[in-house]
Amino acid sequence: MRVLVTGSSRGIGREIARRFARAGARVVIHGRDGVRVGETATELRAAGAEVYEVTGDVSVPGEASAIVDEAVRLLGGLDAVVNNAGMVMRGRFADTAPEVWDRVVRTNLLGAAYLTRSALPHVIRSGGSIIFISSLVAVWGFPLVSAYAASKAALTAMVESMRTELAGAGVHLGVLYVGVTQNDPGKTILSADGEPMPLAARPHAMSQARVAEAAYRMVARRRGSRVLTGAGVALLAISRLWPGLLRWLLRRSARHIDRMAR
Repeated sequence: MRVLVTGSSRGIGREIARRFARAGARVVIHGRDGVRVGETATELRAAGAEVYEVTGDVSVPGEASAIVDEAVRLLGGLDAVVNNAGMVMRGRFADTAPEVWDRVVRTNLLGAAYLTRSALPHVIRSGGSIIFISSLVAVWGFPLVSAYAASKAALTAMVESMRTELAGAGVHLGVLYVGVTQNDPGKTILSADGEPMPLAARPHAMSQARVAEAAYRMVARRRGSRVLTGAGVALLAISRLWPGLLRWLLRRSARHIDRMAR
């Protein structure tokens, strides 16, 4: 299998690349920082993976196209694309600067759209898979992450449009809704004013390896969607059956987060 994983120089993306390589796939890893991509490639190769490197910004149409062209050149085609590159923010809607909205939506939504558009002819040719790493906030918008939630929810609508248009083309499209996940040490996100801020430790978060396993199985079994964790499934059920209860719970959580941030 020939696989391109975006945003795979660290975190979830790195573990997704590792999981596919462990199954015998030839994998192209991607990131914007060439040094970091190289370090991750060296780490994966030391474990026996057949890994190639590509750099570029998926949110720039020309660079997204170049990323795909280079992956195809290195692998001879594409059997699977994992759209994992993403940007996270935190802050109240009223405080979130326009440039934060622009950066988050450009990376999470437009970046996935640009890269997928370029990769689509190759995946149609192979009858392969394109999957999108989304979030539970796409199911129901959480407080303090409005731009992030909007960008991830839009992925769902985009994929549903593509499914209708590509019916009969033999392409598998999947969306994986991920909950709170462990971070690499030192990970930062965008504050409401666009400055980097540290992401708090997540002692009870799911492991990156668990997300990677789910992504691999989504491709292997050609699943259309999956919500990770029992808590995520419960959230989905509550959002449909008792939306008022969910809003009340989220209001309480938002107040708790605000107090912790002071």
